[in-house]
Amino acid sequence: MAVADRKVALLIETSKAFGRGLLAGVGRYSRLHPRWSIYVEERGLDDPIPRWLLADSSAADRFDGMLIRSLRLETMQQASELGIPAVYLGEENPRDAISVSNDDRACARLAAEHLLERHFRSFGYVGLRGYGWSESRRDCFARCIEQSGFPCDIIEMSTEPRQHEAWYQHRNELANWIASLPKPVAVMACYDATARTLLDVCRQHHWLVPEQVAVVGVDNDQVLCELSDPPLTSVALDTETIGYEAARLLDQRMQATACADVKSIKSIVVPPRGVQLRQSTQTDAIDDPEIALALGFIRRHACDGIGVPDVLAHIAESSNRSSIPKTALSRRTLERRFYSATGHSPLDAIREVRIQRVKSLLCESTMKLEEVAFSSGFQYPAYMASQFRASEGMTPGEYRKQHSHVPVS
Repeated sequence: MAVADRKVALLIETSKAFGRGLLAGVGRYSRLHPRWSIYVEERGLDDPIPRWLLADSSAADRFDGMLIRSLRLETMQQASELGIPAVYLGEENPRDAISVSNDDRACARLAAEHLLERHFRSFGYVGLRGYGWSESRRDCFARCIEQSGFPCDIIEMSTEPRQHEAWYQHRNELANWIASLPKPVAVMACYDATARTLLDVCRQHHWLVPEQVAVVGVDNDQVLCELSDPPLTSVALDTETIGYEAARLLDQRMQATACADVKSIKSIVVPPRGVQLRQSTQTDAIDDPEIALALGFIRRHACDGIGVPDVLAHIAESSNRSSIPKTALSRRTLERRFYSATGHSPLDAIREVRIQRVKSLLCESTMKLEEVAFSSGFQYPAYMASQFRASEGMTPGEYRKQHSHVPVS
């Protein structure tokens, strides 16, 4: 006798990277266990339970199981009243519900360790008021920092709807908080969207990231992180494993026939995968304000063809309009202090930024080597090639063959 397919409803958002990662994990499980018939539709995190699931239907039309994730606890509770075996993936779930969730405390520990390794001594946390997951990350991050002997300043932002003018008041509150922190400072944001707002505020007020304010988020939403300026370092969640484990538990629930079987199924907490390093934390803490200025200028303009004299000129110009002591800085002094702070010379730093740009263009474009050289700040393609070989141990052409993401036409 043929075994009927199990009908499974996926009430998981398709609009965010987190939800799409969950769906990928569910899909992987269902390919290994093909007796599932899955129903999924486009959905947002705040959407209510769809009418087709709430409507009365015959037993043949009812679903055998459900995976659900929602921003609202009342939506999750409403789903629990449908009488359908379910596994819950929300940040807040009904009491005694079987759930699979991310380990928020582990995320905070990873973020704290990452920033502490960069020798910062001033720290902050930006959270969202009223969310348990943000509070868990806040408490664990602050505890890790304070146990290491450093203070951690905390600000929590409201997510209540605001008028256009009030939104800028909201950003001004964040800007005033950043201004009050000793620099350099390392900040954990509760998730990537909040981290992007923090980066926008830093850019608006001319705080250098990461030299003055290093920022790490959570979620590793690749699109958001790469759209950030500079690209955002983020704690990568293992959303695919969360989705896979949720599907596995749901399968167990649908197979359980006795109450004892259901009670034996336990909720799962999945640890994050690690920290995805990007430019927003790609530095050690630099207490020397002039060297922080120099490094920030190099990171932003190395590919414009600048040299060490341009770095000196930028420091002199910046000191004329800031609180930095107005002292004449010779090239020799710059190089000595730069090496003391970073472990290499200004010229090495310029070269490193240019090589990274070359690698990016080789991987992500079909530009000719001459164009790659000029776009990376090298005046002569042959010089670029020799510098690249010295750095990477292969020619630009060989690197492109091994690492290019662009299909050859």
